[in-house]
Amino acid sequence: MAFLQNVPPFHFLSHEELLRLTRQVCLEFFPKNTLILNAGSPTSDSLYIVYKGAVKLSLDSRTGKELILDMRSEGEIFGLLSAVGKDVNRLDVTALEDTLCYTFPAGEIQRLISAHAEVANYLLRTSVTRYMDRTLAELRTQSTLLGESERQLYSLSSGEVLGAQALLCAEDTTIQQAAKLLAGSKARCVFVTDACGTAVGIVTDRDFAEKVVATRLPLDHKVSEIMSRPVISVEATERVFHALLAMVSCNIHHVLVVEEGIPAGVLTAHDLMVLQGKSPLNVARHIESQTNLEGLAGAQGRISGLFPLLLREGAKASHVTRVVAELNDRLIAKILEFAHAELGVAPVPYCWVALGSEGRREQTFKTDQDNALIYADDADDAARGYFRRFAAFVHDALEKIGYPSCLGEYVARNPRWCQPLRSWLGYFRTWISEARLHDVQDALILFDMRPVAGDVSLFDALQAGRQECLADAGMFKSVLAYVSVGNKPPLGFFRSFVLESSGEHKDQLDLKLVGTGPIVNAVRLLGLHAGVELTNTLDRLAALRARQDEHEKLCEDLQESFEFMSLLRLECQLQQIRENRPLSNYIAPDALTHLQRSLLKEAFRASARAQSVIEDTFRTAIWTQLEH
Repeated sequence: MAFLQNVPPFHFLSHEELLRLTRQVCLEFFPKNTLILNAGSPTSDSLYIVYKGAVKLSLDSRTGKELILDMRSEGEIFGLLSAVGKDVNRLDVTALEDTLCYTFPAGEIQRLISAHAEVANYLLRTSVTRYMDRTLAELRTQSTLLGESERQLYSLSSGEVLGAQALLCAEDTTIQQAAKLLAGSKARCVFVTDACGTAVGIVTDRDFAEKVVATRLPLDHKVSEIMSRPVISVEATERVFHALLAMVSCNIHHVLVVEEGIPAGVLTAHDLMVLQGKSPLNVARHIESQTNLEGLAGAQGRISGLFPLLLREGAKASHVTRVVAELNDRLIAKILEFAHAELGVAPVPYCWVALGSEGRREQTFKTDQDNALIYADDADDAARGYFRRFAAFVHDALEKIGYPSCLGEYVARNPRWCQPLRSWLGYFRTWISEARLHDVQDALILFDMRPVAGDVSLFDALQAGRQECLADAGMFKSVLAYVSVGNKPPLGFFRSFVLESSGEHKDQLDLKLVGTGPIVNAVRLLGLHAGVELTNTLDRLAALRARQDEHEKLCEDLQESFEFMSLLRLECQLQQIRENRPLSNYIAPDALTHLQRSLLKEAFRASARAQSVIEDTFRTAIWTQLEH
């Protein structure tokens, strides 16, 4: 009685009606993975309501792939159409975990529908036969909704779409012999292999023109003298997406496809363009061809336009953000070129670095500037003045093309974040050794730092110094842990969401602040503690999982949770753009499907478990002081 009084549509019933109903209810137990209802089987004689646990509603498509349509958890019903419509079961219903269900006789449910308009209206709103039939028909044939070329980027392996066999030659091959080999084929490059058959270099037709013809290099020299290295390759089993990402990030047009390290074939930019239709490679080339800020502003618009394209093709959120990060890096590098053209060559080596979500390669539609600059210690006053002007130029240029300044002033234009290497090392030593709360909060964004352009050795030196300081930094890690668990996942009792109670975002939750943010913070700390130098959240989790420690299962759950919430965040922002609404990270759970709400709750629970691990591992007496 107490349970049903709070569950629609039974909460519409009087006490007497509920009492009559409960006398006919059975409680059934289904162990995890039990098939409760089978699609196509005869009609069910009961309506089910989940008392404890959860079930999934799925269907096998004509391609043999399981399509999960929905999930039902505590207080939700299933089996209505079969019980009331006296028709076959349309879906497979499977217990996702050990599950208890109340079952109601079909005849009693039909009587309630006839006697109570409120019950009938509720059930009709939630389950309409014709709507379900139409939806299922579309899902069975969903593979035809996307163009073949759009799906292949993420569904096919590199080995399945090889454009041609790789043209190979040995290291001691002469330039003339290699040139004849290339001329006698349709290839545009030849890979140089060592005695073990591993590709150690690549020579393109451009290399012959620039390194041989233009310099009059004797043709009897070895081809290894003009080859470029290292060879960028992908395993044949990896998805085509990885080949595309390699081309974009390394600014190359040929990727070697290998099978356990041995050359199997070559993929070219042309192959991917033919396969994919619209390609991020086009955007990359567009950026490279620009000569002024006005042109780059248009390129920035093209980068934003990739979000809906890649999402429509079925890309994971992590794939989308990585591609966009690579293109943003190219755009920044182009602005740095403009800065040098305006201000002259840098007087000493420097490294431009990205911070925060940009440093993690996790930007969404709504992104601002997060950057810093490291320059060599031998810079004099004139050099320091140059870098101040340089940073201001880049900042203003990024603003003009659509990247607003960081509200927290984490930008290289801020003198604090435009410093020589020794100052940066001093920052980290102070943050780590003194572990003051305010400084640690400041340091969070700096621990997601990665190099974008310039002299990477400066960044490497900073990274090495930082790792040395972290080797014995228990107090710092404890304070960092306190900061990292500050935002709790928004789950209350009985698996309900904790939402904003007033204001502009009433009945909503911030999917960045309390969703992806707690996972980012937890994984950052666990990664730093384990000596992981990667910045991307999923890369950090993969590195932690590879260690096969006691948290391996948690890391797996966090990977899935972060991927799901990132995708949900992107889709919500895409919808905001379509409706011409201001971009935000807020979502209304009521606007989500049952499946999305169920997955979101699971994601929040994984995040909460991660925070519990952090508290158990890093909580010290200093937390008591910080809390007061």
